[in-house]
This record gives sequence, C-alpha cells and structure tokens, in this order.
Amino acid sequence: MTSVVKSFILAIGFFCLAMPTYGQVSFGLKGGVNVAEFSFKDQGTTIPQSSVNGFTLGAVVEIGITDNIFIQPEAVFLQKGSELNTSITGLKTNVNYLDIPLLLKVKLINAKLLELNLLGGPSFGLALNGEETTAGGQTIDVNFGGENGLKRFDLGINAGGGIAVKLGSIGIFGDVRYLFGVSNISEDANREIKNKGLNLSVGLMFNIFG
Repeated sequence: MTSVVKSFILAIGFFCLAMPTYGQVSFGLKGGVNVAEFSFKDQGTTIPQSSVNGFTLGAVVEIGITDNIFIQPEAVFLQKGSELNTSITGLKTNVNYLDIPLLLKVKLINAKLLELNLLGGPSFGLALNGEETTAGGQTIDVNFGGENGLKRFDLGINAGGGIAVKLGSIGIFGDVRYLFGVSNISEDANREIKNKGLNLSVGLMFNIFG
C-alpha cells in the first residue's frame, strides 16, 4: 500500500471521527466551478495546456479549536482535467474525483454578522472515472493504471480564502482557492502530469454545536 493510499484512508477516518471532538461545530453544503488544467511535462519538456471548466459539489465540517482557528475537513466531488491543442492534434481530458481536503481555517474577522478567513491544507483525491475527447469528437474512457495511463490517487494542496455572512445559526459563504498537485499522476516514467486549478464555490453553513 502506497503512502498516498494510506494518507487517503487516514483522511477519511479523520473526517468521520473529527466532528464530535470539539464543542464548536458547523456543517455545510457547497457547490461551484473548478477551472482545471494539467501541468504537463514529456521527457522534461513542458507542453502548454488549456484549462477546462468542471464543477464541484460537496459537504464541509467546520470544527473550532479556538475562537478564530478552525479545522475544516471536506468531502467533495470535483472535476479536474485539461485540454491539449496543437497544430497536429487536440485532446480534452476530464476526470471525476472524490476529494478529501483537510484544511486549517484562520478567521481574520469573526464578527456576529461577517466573517473573513484564510484557509489552506492538503487534499487527498481518488479518481472515480474519466474520459478523453479527441479533436474529431471521438470519446474514450481514461486508462487508469495501465501503460500511458493515469494513477487514481492524487495528493494536492489547497490555499485561498473566503467570506461569510451570518444570519443567526445559518451562514452564507463563498470561497476561492488555488489547487495545485503535489503527486505525479502519470503512469509513464518519462512523463509528469500534475493537477492544478482555480476553485470558486458558494454554500450554506449550519451551526450545530457551540
């Protein structure tokens, strides 16, 4: 079992066990868009890529450590991918992931009606399925695990910030974060592919405890 797989399992366990640990807990639902792109190198040469638009949908748990410092585990469906366009060929790749970010949130402003925060931390991704579309419109399934294919597990970093408006026990929030891959998801030893993207989302947060 690889270290990435172990980390992914630990992340899921933390997400399940963390909620009852602290007194101040909120639960949220969110959705948005992910402007995704590959960082792509073939035999050490960088190959320019174009971004593709995907969507994200998921659940958030916010767990208070202090009045201004929180842990925020998430479980989100996230679309990643990229598009390669050259004078010779074109290929668009879309991959659907289950992502488990484990974020540290620092609330710079934590007033009764308004909140402003910074957040960041690792995310552990599992590719569920995907497809590749050629310039001619032909669509094939992404090859996972085979030669010239993609790995299913992806380790990345999230960094960004957000704002929330509080209406009693319910909050309306939005955040923007940059996602950049740490692990090489290519099975080809001569190729390096890493995910990256800009994620924008909005959602509702419900205070449960505290």
